[in-house]
Amino acid sequence: MPGAPRRLAGALAALALAGCAATPEAPPAVIGGIPADEVGQLLRRWEAEWREFRGLRAAVDLRLLRRGRGHRGAGVLLISPTQLRFEGLTPLGLPALVVSAGPDRVTVFSAAEGRAWAARPTAEAMGRWLGVPVPPDTLIRLLVGHVPLPPAGARAQVAADGAIEVAPEGGAPRQRVWVTERGWPARIQLENGEILTAAFEWTVGGVLQSVTVSAPRRAVEAHVRYHSAEHIAPPSEAFEIVVPPGVAIQQLD
Repeated sequence: MPGAPRRLAGALAALALAGCAATPEAPPAVIGGIPADEVGQLLRRWEAEWREFRGLRAAVDLRLLRRGRGHRGAGVLLISPTQLRFEGLTPLGLPALVVSAGPDRVTVFSAAEGRAWAARPTAEAMGRWLGVPVPPDTLIRLLVGHVPLPPAGARAQVAADGAIEVAPEGGAPRQRVWVTERGWPARIQLENGEILTAAFEWTVGGVLQSVTVSAPRRAVEAHVRYHSAEHIAPPSEAFEIVVPPGVAIQQLD
């Protein structure tokens, strides 16, 4: 479906912003590095924090930039440890674009166009919607400010530029993570054929304010700013997309 990305980007462009974001607090400073003997402890802390994560429901402002062309809109983001759902809203509060992604399927429904498509949950499938080729499981972690941890046994060290550098085996993405003085990720770089980056804004109290995920070689960027968020454990059925009668979901794989 070659025209799908352009049409769905057009649907995003039609969405209105739901209010103005609050003025962010001064972000915590990024430190130049951590002692090498503390890297393992920090990785274990990140994994423990991820295990405690149950889910999130948030009002967000989404901005997409593709090769110099920007689209933005407001919506509701629902996340569990394995699934995400985004509803782009019209000025009347009705869904104009609905996206659901999980371990089995990525589904996109444009209510404005009466079209829907589905595909396997690959990085490229997510790239059709978001522009940034990142698999759902990685994107979920990034959206809630968690580092996508490498497989067990991966080597981690502090690089000369202060980043925590992880070089896993078996073809998993190489990771570089810069952290704040309190150990929150400030910037993440993933390298697996191409470079993906994620940058985070935190309040001084550790509340995530925004995430920017980009693929520099593709000149695409997705920026999510949180207006409000509630930590909940959403039921699995909340991620299902039910399209109206007469709308067929086109399978792209």
